[in-house]
Amino acid sequence: MLTLNTQGREAVGRIGMLVIATAIAAPALAQDDDTGAAVASDVRVLERERLTGDWWGYRSSLERSGVTIGGQYVAEFSSVLDGGINERGSFRNLLTLDAELDLDTLVGLEGGTAFFQYLSVNPETGGSADSGDIQVYSNIENDVHLDVVFEAWYEQLLLDDRLRLKIGKLDANSEFAFVDVAGEFANSSAGFSPTVFTFPSYPDSAMSVSLFGRVIDNDAIGLTLGYGLFDGAAADGVPTGRQGPASFFSGERSSDLFHVFQSELTWERLCGCERWLRDGRLTSGLWYHSGDLDRFDGGSEDGALGFFLTAEQRVFATDDEDGGVYAFAQVALSDGDVSEIEGHFAGGLVLRGICDLRPDDSAGVYLSLADLSDDPAAGFDDDEFVVDVYYRAQLTPWVSVQPELQYIVNPSGDTTIDDAVVGGLRIEVVF
Repeated sequence: MLTLNTQGREAVGRIGMLVIATAIAAPALAQDDDTGAAVASDVRVLERERLTGDWWGYRSSLERSGVTIGGQYVAEFSSVLDGGINERGSFRNLLTLDAELDLDTLVGLEGGTAFFQYLSVNPETGGSADSGDIQVYSNIENDVHLDVVFEAWYEQLLLDDRLRLKIGKLDANSEFAFVDVAGEFANSSAGFSPTVFTFPSYPDSAMSVSLFGRVIDNDAIGLTLGYGLFDGAAADGVPTGRQGPASFFSGERSSDLFHVFQSELTWERLCGCERWLRDGRLTSGLWYHSGDLDRFDGGSEDGALGFFLTAEQRVFATDDEDGGVYAFAQVALSDGDVSEIEGHFAGGLVLRGICDLRPDDSAGVYLSLADLSDDPAAGFDDDEFVVDVYYRAQLTPWVSVQPELQYIVNPSGDTTIDDAVVGGLRIEVVF
């Protein structure tokens, strides 16, 4: 397996910066030597939606033909500033390349979409191993090298778009148990409640079949019911993120399945006010993992069941399309005989559009309580509580810089570990 040491990661970083610099410089080099033309080119670079621009018109041409190609690079440096297990820094990065095919435009298949995503992650040392936390303070943390087709699925709309069928390799969190407005927090619990401990999500996406039906759809409210059946072999140590359908239904090492059912209620307004209580969303769901799971008391349990609920509300809307103050909450329960985290209670606030001068910036605060298993054999002394605060500065449409600070109380419920203060800086480039 390929791994990178510190020098290797530094080399990757330098190569990445060289690629970025080359992409920025290329359009300017293509201009005449006239200074004004070069300056105009620089301005255009800063105003692009993506770093690499329109590829001399080829990207727009592809999109008109039904093919959308893009990518994202995320680099994050974090450090345990105080407490935890080890006060040191760590680095992690993630690269994704996407291709989406609108099959209606491309070949005339109405309602059909195909999607492919390549993902590359470098391994790291540190992270939660240094802070000692159980909720994982960075949602891109990973301790092995990955170069994989992370998602590859086909989606078909049916019955006047009221029914949606999706088949293929999928990150379950892209459809289930997510909180849309919490997506910018680094803490993993903001992505989905950690009680769903066998969730087929990063870094282990999985083969799946999902079906969604819109029961109610009008100008005021919408109700969608969804069901997903996923390969659950990751709970048995099978790296489903690195493979295709090999373990789906009948794998040699595992035949576990993960079932999830979700109802999603959305509304446009809770009152007649123009700016208050707009754009809300409420989800509730049940999940079940088949197969034998190890109990803390040494026995085994035939399957595990859990519940999750999410709510998000745009409390106040500004003049900007997505600007305003948002509030959200998460509640989830699981079986404490097999799950380290048997309850999760969290919530937060997000401000989008800081001021007139920074309309694309955002900031947020997140509070997350992990109610750890009460089973004596689990070995937890207390519960873990996290406070996560970030500010995201959108420097251009294609690059953002996000400093973040987290305070972790009772990391992993171990009273012998000091409360940890973790600082981080995340840079995202869309190309």
